[in-house]
Amino acid sequence: MSEPFGSADPVESRLVEAIPVGDPGAVPASVAFLDGIQRYAVEGRLGLQPIIRGHAAAATVLRVDGELDVLDHASDEFLVTAVQRLSDSQRAALEEVGLPMLDAGVADREHPMLDVRRAALLVERRRARLEAALVGRHVRQRDDTWLVVDGSLPRLENTGPRGRLVGLIKSHETQFLDGSDLRVALTLPEAHRTSVFRRSTPTHEDVYSWYLRLWPWEEQDLLHGLVRVERPAVDESVATATQVSRWLLAERTPLSAPDSRWDRLVYPIQQVEAFLRAQLGSWW
Repeated sequence: MSEPFGSADPVESRLVEAIPVGDPGAVPASVAFLDGIQRYAVEGRLGLQPIIRGHAAAATVLRVDGELDVLDHASDEFLVTAVQRLSDSQRAALEEVGLPMLDAGVADREHPMLDVRRAALLVERRRARLEAALVGRHVRQRDDTWLVVDGSLPRLENTGPRGRLVGLIKSHETQFLDGSDLRVALTLPEAHRTSVFRRSTPTHEDVYSWYLRLWPWEEQDLLHGLVRVERPAVDESVATATQVSRWLLAERTPLSAPDSRWDRLVYPIQQVEAFLRAQLGSWW
């Protein structure tokens, strides 16, 4: 789950400013998009102990000359429970199901709702792990191809250059700015970005970031059409912030409607989600 607050240190200017980016710009000839999904459900109980079935998946699609093709895909299905609460016979019975069994650990107090919550966090971490693995693979094998990641850029170890990574965050659960800086970000006009800042949270390495308004928010919600962009913490990310923003403006079409998040969800990412849900089938 997202941290409620993070820190932001100015990089491009002393105070956060609104910067016009101009008309939509040319998109890269070859660019990949990555997203992941997760699903869990209580499949049964042993006494009060819930047995959760979890599924996590991630995929990368590559767009070349307007055509999208699946480039990479990984999925993981498993059971989640507090293993130490199981008897030997219960554990043996679950092993016969044929799915890996993950230990959700135990909370300070035993309660089914707490157990389900712990299992949900584990499923989320498995999805994030799959996404990070695909990002790492892309960086090692295709470091000359842009990769747009749905969400924050994952922590990567020993993967070499990451200059063509872009994180596109459509939710705003973590708060980085406050005061006048926050006011600038939340009232950005269409086709404007904030100046670049360094963002960090207790669980992520530092990256450069800025807010970008894809669609006008007037007569809508303050967050309408507002995304946050992440790039590796290198000078080039600042120098190309406007260029990348213009490219992302071009990604607004075709619309991701009827998805309720259409104002912040670019079409190729929506197509990755559609592929992953189709792979999951009726269980989704």
